[in-house]
Amino acid sequence: MKTMAKKFVGQEYMAATNGKGLQQQSHGHQILARTTVTCSTIVSAVSVLIVVFCLLFQMCPVIGSSMMTTLNPIPNQNTNTAMTCIVGKPHHGDIVVMKLYLENSNYLDYVQAAGGDTAALAHLRTRRGNPYFTQQDAAEKLKDIKNTIYTESDSMGNFRYIVKRLIAVGGDRISMRYYNGEYYIYLNGEKLDESYLDNLVAAHNAPNFIQLWNILNENIGNNDLTDWVSTDCTSLLSDNNDTVADGYGVPSTKVLTVPTNYYFLMGDNRGSLDGVAGYSKSWDSTAFGPLPTANYYSVCVDILDKDTKMPNYLWQKFVYYVCFGWAWQK
Repeated sequence: MKTMAKKFVGQEYMAATNGKGLQQQSHGHQILARTTVTCSTIVSAVSVLIVVFCLLFQMCPVIGSSMMTTLNPIPNQNTNTAMTCIVGKPHHGDIVVMKLYLENSNYLDYVQAAGGDTAALAHLRTRRGNPYFTQQDAAEKLKDIKNTIYTESDSMGNFRYIVKRLIAVGGDRISMRYYNGEYYIYLNGEKLDESYLDNLVAAHNAPNFIQLWNILNENIGNNDLTDWVSTDCTSLLSDNNDTVADGYGVPSTKVLTVPTNYYFLMGDNRGSLDGVAGYSKSWDSTAFGPLPTANYYSVCVDILDKDTKMPNYLWQKFVYYVCFGWAWQK
């Protein structure tokens, strides 16, 4: 009996310990499963964040010279790429990427004339100084424009991306003052701080300043304001009654009020006075007028140096925006 009892106790002990071992093994599997799920979740979340980051933040290579010397298209210069984000509302002074449609630019005459619009064709003949300019000529010119300048397209028609400085938004009043041989822009009656300009391409007597001054004084000359096809320029001009604190110089006779849901844009390159190659003035709202806010695409959040090491840069920016959210610190 004692032998049987010992045997029974031994079996009971073995059964108890084996059960415990199975419980420990099962618990280990649960921990492993939870760890696997947690790691998979983290990997998936990071992957989603990376995809979202790549969709929202884009590299915008600089091609034209209109934003020199803030953004330079020349590889040997200091900067040549902008990092932009497609979400967020831009503010005064921001560098923005906009879509410029044929219908918003001073090429609209060619679009309409190629389609048979006689008034547009007559306007083109006057603009070009060629009384024999034909509908077919307009169609050929339009074809060249699309092939060389407007290489993108969507359901709204042909467009190009342009990078400019946001000077004014809907409701803002733009005026100017001339003193000491230089022109200065005033926004809502106060002198506009344009410390971002480089005197090399934006001296205050450069061509774009003069062009805007002529518009605000209705001294159009060769500037045809009917080219402002996105808006009626004459309807935006009114008498300049703005008073400013400094009171220096001669004020423009007119003030331009930017219409609601429009942006007034200018390039940082207002035109070189020393004939340096590649420094031609900016083609901006002084030429084609304010652009609809619907054309807004993205805002520049950083400017990349030519020596930027992209993998490290992108990782740092990814961590920064994930950790700090939409803190648009440049």
